[in-house]
Amino acid sequence: MTLKTPRYHHGDLRGALIAAGRAILEEGGPSALSLREAARRAGVSHAAPRHHFPSLQHFLGDCAADGFDEFTEALTVAAASGQSPAEALVAMGRAYVRFAEANRAMFRLMFNRDTVGEHSQALLAAATRAYSTLVEAVRAVDTTVSQDELNYRIASIWSIVHGYAHLSLEEKIWVGPNGPASADLAARAVQDYLRGILA
Repeated sequence: MTLKTPRYHHGDLRGALIAAGRAILEEGGPSALSLREAARRAGVSHAAPRHHFPSLQHFLGDCAADGFDEFTEALTVAAASGQSPAEALVAMGRAYVRFAEANRAMFRLMFNRDTVGEHSQALLAAATRAYSTLVEAVRAVDTTVSQDELNYRIASIWSIVHGYAHLSLEEKIWVGPNGPASADLAARAVQDYLRGILA
C-alpha cells in the first residue's frame, strides 16, 4: 500500500505528520522514522512536531495507533461477510493475515512494544478497540461459556492468526507455487479449531 505524504498548510498538522510517518515507515521500516524527517516531508520546521509529540516514542505510538484503526476496520468488514458467528471469526482470521501481509512495516510497529513504548494514549485506545473486536467475535460463537473458557478461546484463536501472520512476514510458511495463501491457511486453522470446540 502506497501512501501520499500531504504537506501541511493549515488545519491538521498532527494528521499530516502521521501520514508522513507512515510513508517513511513503508519505505524504510521503524528505524527510518524520525520526527525531523516527518516534519521535512510535511513541509514544517523540525520543531513543529513537538507541539503534538513530546518524544519520538509518542510519535511512533500514534503512527501505530493509526495502523490499529485500519486493522480494526479490516477485521470488522471481514466479520460482516460471515453468515454465522463462526464464519465471521474465520473471515476475521483471513483478514488478520492479509492485513499483516499488506502492511508489513506497520504491522511490526503495531506489535513492537520495545519500539513504541507505553507513551501513546492513542495507541492504547486503538489497540484496545482492535482487541475488543476479537473478544466480541469469539464471544458471539458461544455466549454461554464461562469467562475462563472465553479467555482460553480468545488466546487460542489470537495465537493461531498472529502466529500465521508473523510466520508469513518472516517467510517461514512454504505452501508451494500453487498452494493456498497463508491467510487461507490461517482461516482454515481457525475453522478447524472451532469445529473441535463446538463438536
